[in-house]
Amino acid sequence: MADEKECTDIKVDIQSLKKDLENVNNIQDKLDTAIDKLTDVSSSIKSMLAVHEEKITRQEKIDEIIFEKLKDRADEITDVYRELRKDIDLVEKRLLIEIKSLKSDIGTRVGVLEKYRWIIMGGAIVIGFILSKNFATIISLLSN
Repeated sequence: MADEKECTDIKVDIQSLKKDLENVNNIQDKLDTAIDKLTDVSSSIKSMLAVHEEKITRQEKIDEIIFEKLKDRADEITDVYRELRKDIDLVEKRLLIEIKSLKSDIGTRVGVLEKYRWIIMGGAIVIGFILSKNFATIISLLSN
């Protein structure tokens, strides 16, 4: 009986070991599957990272080109501003010179007009003086 009990215990232990072995095999299969899936995910992530890295590299090149173009445009704008400033300064100088020449021309004309005014006033005074002294004689000559 003791042998039978030992035999039964051994059979139970063997059955328990078989179940444990089967559980270990299931766990190992699941781990293998998980490792395979992780490997696939890792490969997918690597390919996605490579694609994103390529996109980032392309975007950086595009950014460099854009910054270069912006710098070129800024330089062009600066050059155009300088040219416009020079042109405006030249036009301003020409206008000032023209205004000065008009001023002197008008000053000369006004001077001539004032000279004629004084001459006319002087002549009128002389004629008035002559007329006042000889008014009676002139009236008598005109009435004859």
